[in-house]
Amino acid sequence: MRMIRFSLPAVLLAAASCTGQTGNGAEPVDVTEASPTRVRRLTRTEFDNSLAAVIPGMPPLSATFAPEDTILGFSTHDRLQVTSLLADQIDNGALNASVLAFRTLKIYEKCPADDVDKEKEEACTMPLLFDVASRTFRRPLTDEDKKELTTFWRDLRAVADPQTAQRTFLQGLFASPSFLYRTELGAPGMGRDQVVRLTPYEIASALSYAITAAPPDEELLAAAAADALDTAEQREAHARRLLATPLAQKRLYHFVTEWLGITGLANITKNNQVFPNFSQAFKDSSRAETKTFIEHVLANEGGSVKELLGANYTFADGRMATFYGRQSPTPNGAIGRMELPPERAGVLTHASVLATYALFDSSSPIRRGKFVLTRLLCQEVPSPPPTIVIIPPAVSDDTTTRDRFAAHTNNPNCAGCHVRLDPVGFGFENFDGLGKHRTTENGFPVDAKGSIAHASGDFSFTGGGELARWLANSEDVANCVPLQIFRYAMGREESEVDQRLLSDMRDAFKANPRLQLGEALVSLVRSPYFTHRRTANE
Repeated sequence: MRMIRFSLPAVLLAAASCTGQTGNGAEPVDVTEASPTRVRRLTRTEFDNSLAAVIPGMPPLSATFAPEDTILGFSTHDRLQVTSLLADQIDNGALNASVLAFRTLKIYEKCPADDVDKEKEEACTMPLLFDVASRTFRRPLTDEDKKELTTFWRDLRAVADPQTAQRTFLQGLFASPSFLYRTELGAPGMGRDQVVRLTPYEIASALSYAITAAPPDEELLAAAAADALDTAEQREAHARRLLATPLAQKRLYHFVTEWLGITGLANITKNNQVFPNFSQAFKDSSRAETKTFIEHVLANEGGSVKELLGANYTFADGRMATFYGRQSPTPNGAIGRMELPPERAGVLTHASVLATYALFDSSSPIRRGKFVLTRLLCQEVPSPPPTIVIIPPAVSDDTTTRDRFAAHTNNPNCAGCHVRLDPVGFGFENFDGLGKHRTTENGFPVDAKGSIAHASGDFSFTGGGELARWLANSEDVANCVPLQIFRYAMGREESEVDQRLLSDMRDAFKANPRLQLGEALVSLVRSPYFTHRRTANE
């Protein structure tokens, strides 16, 4: 399939095309259905990683790009668009990248200008530019690609000196759809409404971006060239190799923060009259605690969900240690490993998470309950009816938050959802809106009894720590995490055709006694459903 060309302001032509590579498109006997073929836009992180793979040392350039929206909590979805604003930002990013690439590659030194013999200059220049284009497009160039790129170069060279032409050529590559999008189309010419196997280079890209948010490395590209990604074992070997890389650790960290909904910690604000401990310094300390803890679990505990949710320790500085009623774990107050008090367990009782799922001036049983049900148990919670005006009960100093919010359960218009949400959220009431432990509120005893409905019945608990320890060992959580990883890595919502794949992911994940995130990803890329798509029927 050929992509629509991307027009660059101030350049003569669009850059290269995207022609699918040949491969084994035959439908195997065990795959009779598959998700639709598609084209996915790179995220900002993928954009930066992809440029750095082409030009080592390339700094991140997407910080000024418009932020991605989220679907089901994830910004990696396949509905990302290129708005006119983003198109301008990409143009600018491609321009900046071309300047840095030009200085790094130094093609002008290897192929000096030759106005007398331009064919000699072109014969020297084009192989170097073809190499950059192949790495930019993440696949070998076809003869048709080379023909179009050569025409592009000649048109540029006709009106510009070699150095200007080289920079403009590179800008065209970095703004082309063959760079900005990755395809899942299979070999061309397979017909309508057919289950097709992705090309080897599409499989390599899908595998690499799923695990590292970056394009295939040399080993993976070599495997694609050798048709050595056909079997589940071959793909698993590369997946496990990539999971040990720093890029995979960053990718999993991003997954955890989006899964838990804590990417906005820097933007949290609180009422200082209600929460005098809140300050920029407190916010920085609480963010550092959660970041260090998650990174530790990923790097040293294999991304264990049981450890993430149920650990009896954290990494706190002096400020957070005092907030938790503990001594600083280090003599100078720097961040260090610290045992948690018994009322806390894992990341769910970090101040940063509890403050995220709270209000400006109070805790929020509704937000905390919805967080647990939707993010950790994958339960659906419908939106309130449009006739209901959502106004949190006013803060009052003559009652408790639980009593104020209990009115929802008693309201027939609200009870349908709140009978599920509130019992979970009420169990976190031993923590205020900043995440500080409490036993009283406004002089009244805090009631932190709660309950949660799950696949096998109901679990009653008292306090967020007890719930966190139960969730760490919950079958429902073990079934939910692979689904969340699927949504994140595949960039879409699950459908009926994905049920076998999800079942395999869950089995592999639960077979690991520590529920390590990498096992779900390995199972994903092993599946034949990962490597097949169904062509459009029109």
